[in-house]
Amino acid sequence: MKVVAVGGGHGLSRVLRACRELAVRPTAVVTVADDGGSSGRLRRDLGIIALGDLRMALLALARGEPLADALAHRFERGTLEGHALGNLLLLALVERANGDILGALREAERLLDCAGSVLPSTTVPVQLSARVAGRRVDGQANVTSSGGRLDAVWLEPGDPPACPEAVEAVYDADIVVLGPGSLFTSVIVNLLVGELRTAICRTSARLVHVANVQAQPGETSQLTLDDHVRLLHSALCERTLDAVIAHDGPAPEGSAEALRPSAALPGVRQVIATDLVSRNADGRIGRAHDPARLAAALAAVMADQRAGSGARPG
Repeated sequence: MKVVAVGGGHGLSRVLRACRELAVRPTAVVTVADDGGSSGRLRRDLGIIALGDLRMALLALARGEPLADALAHRFERGTLEGHALGNLLLLALVERANGDILGALREAERLLDCAGSVLPSTTVPVQLSARVAGRRVDGQANVTSSGGRLDAVWLEPGDPPACPEAVEAVYDADIVVLGPGSLFTSVIVNLLVGELRTAICRTSARLVHVANVQAQPGETSQLTLDDHVRLLHSALCERTLDAVIAHDGPAPEGSAEALRPSAALPGVRQVIATDLVSRNADGRIGRAHDPARLAAALAAVMADQRAGSGARPG
């Protein structure tokens, strides 16, 4: 099965690890709007796209574990304080490839022996902006830390060109997975790239949303899972989700509101509600998706896809 996972950050990494559990070689389509931390410093210094989420996707797919462990290192002092070694390696590969980000990613995949491919949603630098509680906030880091409910998000420049290879992968996919991750700043941000959104709306692939296990303070506070689905449907315009995978089990760690599935989600044909949450070493309930549990849920979607049940858009 050809699986394309769209998102960013830790949520996308969980899906990629789940695909590895299933021996599926996925293609990750990654947001490049981050402007905080190491990625933000490199963007301001060199005018490049954000590298951090690309790095995380590469490391999630890496079979070369010793090198992956080293590249996960983050410097704690000196002029490199806060930089992730993987970001610096990826930057070096971009420079060696004369600015070709796709060439740099292919080389990184070779060095790490990746069990899949990583692509940016767009290859041009973009800024995420939002309206938060009636005021404009610029920059993903500022949006994430604003602490308010998001009313709208957009990219500047508006409607940037999509990475052609990402668009091709979506059209060629059997399954396209959206999320988990921050609803606006990791998932919907990719749908603001017009050509990519069009491909996701028109692909014959089954469109699957892996829901977060709990609401994100500020960004999606007090939003239900139904609200998340409604917002995704709005961002997708003419397309609705074919399946939603949601946590239905012990309450995740933390004080945020758990996202519980309702009996039926509007417009969604298949709802898979199961225990998705990881356990800590001492057996306590975590707050993130367990890759093995998520893999089992994705396997059910894949089985349904192979059976050919349900209508798919042409």
